[in-house]
Amino acid sequence: MLLSYLLSIAATVTHVKCAINEAAFASADIINKDVAIIGGGASGTYAAVRLREDLNKSIIVIEKDNRFGGHVNTYFDPVSKASIDYGVLAYLRYGNSAAFFERFNIPITPFVPQSGGQTTYVNSADGSLLSSYTPPSFPAAAAAIAKWVNVTSQYTDHLLPGLWNFWSPSKIPSDLLLPFGEFATRYGLQACTEILTEISNVGVGGLKDVLTLYVYFAFGQPVSQEFLDADLFMPKGLSNSELYNRALNLLRSDVMLQSQVVSSERTNSGVKLVVQGPNGHQKLIKAKRLLFTPPPSLDRLAPFDLDAKEKAPLTTWTGTWSFAAMARIPAIPGANTTVLFTSPSATPAKYLNIRDMPFTLSLASANQASPSEHLFEVLFATNYSISYADAKAAITAAVGKMTSSHGAFANATDKSVEFVAFNDHNSVLWRQSPAQLKSGIVQDIYSLQGRRSTWYTGGLWSEDYTGNVWAFTEDLLPRMLKGI
Repeated sequence: MLLSYLLSIAATVTHVKCAINEAAFASADIINKDVAIIGGGASGTYAAVRLREDLNKSIIVIEKDNRFGGHVNTYFDPVSKASIDYGVLAYLRYGNSAAFFERFNIPITPFVPQSGGQTTYVNSADGSLLSSYTPPSFPAAAAAIAKWVNVTSQYTDHLLPGLWNFWSPSKIPSDLLLPFGEFATRYGLQACTEILTEISNVGVGGLKDVLTLYVYFAFGQPVSQEFLDADLFMPKGLSNSELYNRALNLLRSDVMLQSQVVSSERTNSGVKLVVQGPNGHQKLIKAKRLLFTPPPSLDRLAPFDLDAKEKAPLTTWTGTWSFAAMARIPAIPGANTTVLFTSPSATPAKYLNIRDMPFTLSLASANQASPSEHLFEVLFATNYSISYADAKAAITAAVGKMTSSHGAFANATDKSVEFVAFNDHNSVLWRQSPAQLKSGIVQDIYSLQGRRSTWYTGGLWSEDYTGNVWAFTEDLLPRMLKGI
C-alpha cells in the first residue's frame, strides 16, 4: 500500500522550473527557516536534531515517506509479536553514535545477530547445493581483515570522516587504484572476502574489478576495526526504528511527512522550495541553507534545477539496485539458517569469485519468530536496473530453482514465497574510473558543497554506515552554518 501511495504521488507531481510566484501563496503557507532538510533518514534526522536542539537554528524536514528512518526497516510480526529489523542491523561506535542513542534514552548493548545461523551455499546459476565450495575459517577471515585494517590505516586522514582532504589528483596512492582482486592477492586478503561482502554488499556483479578505493568506501577502518573488536552495538530491548520514532516525535512540529519538493529557486543568498503534501496542497519554504540528504542522483535532484556545473559531476555515478525484505519461505528450515547464493566459479576456494554473478541473494532466518513461521530476512541486489515487482519475481524464481528436482532444497513440498515486507534501498555508487579520479572528479563533486546555498550529506559523502554518516554530518554542519 505504501509503495502504491508513493507511486501515485510521483505520478501527480510535476517538476516546474519557472520562477516561483510568492504572491500565489497565502501567508500561512509561507515558512521561513534557517535550514531546509530534504530527507528524514539517518543523516537528515541527525542534522535536524543537532541544528534545532543544540545549535539554535530553525529547521524544516521534508520527508517523502510517512516515517523517519530511511533504510532502517522493522517488521512487526503479528504471530510472535516480535519487532524484527531487516534493514540496518547494527551500529558503529565511531563518532557520536552511542551518545545520540543516549540522548533519546535508548539503552544499547553489544550487537548479537538476530537472524541466520549455519550457512548453506547455493549455486547462483541453478539453485543446486554448492557442496564443492569450502568457505574460509573464521580465524583465517579475521586474520585477513586484520591485514586489511593494517594496510589501509595509512589512508585514514584522507578518507575520514569524508573526502574533504582527498589527495590531489596526481597524488592518489597507486594501491587504491588497483582492482581489488590484484590488491587482495598482493596482500593476502582473499579469506576476508566473504565477510567483507556480507557486511558491506560491495561488488554486486563481481568484486575483483572494483577499485580498492571503492572497497574501502564500503568497508573502511571504522567498520572493519569494530568488527574485529566486536564493538558494534544495537538498541537493548528495542527495535532500530525506535530512535527515529522518538526523533520524529521530538521534531514533529518542524516536519512535513509524505511531502516532496516540486520546484525550487536556489541562489547564493538562500533557497525557495515549493513543497507538495499528501493532499496536494503546496507550501513555500524559504531557507538560508538547503541540506540534501538522499543519494544525489540526477533523478532525485530533478526538482532543484541543477545548472551545468552541478550536473556534470553527478552524471558520473553508477546505479545500484538493492532490496531488503521479510518473507515466509516454508521450503527452508525456519531456525538458525542462512542461505547464501554463491557463484559456482568460487569453488573450491576461489573467494574473490564469490560475487561473479549478476545478482546477490541471502536468506537468513528471523530467529525471534517461531521456526514454524519460516520467516526470513531477504537481501537482494543486482548490477542492472530492476523494478520493485521484478525484484520480487527474481527472488521467487531463485527459491523455485532451490526447490526444483536438483535444487538444494529439492525435498520441499511447500515451495511458496510470501513477502510480508519489502523495501527498495536503491542508490548510486562511486565507480568512477582511475582516469576520472586522476582528472579530479572527487574535487569536482565536493566543490558542489555550498554551491547555490546547497549542502549535501548521506552515505555517498562518507562510508555508508550510520556512524560514518553522523560523523560526516557533524563535520559538515559548521561549514554549512558559516555566515548565518
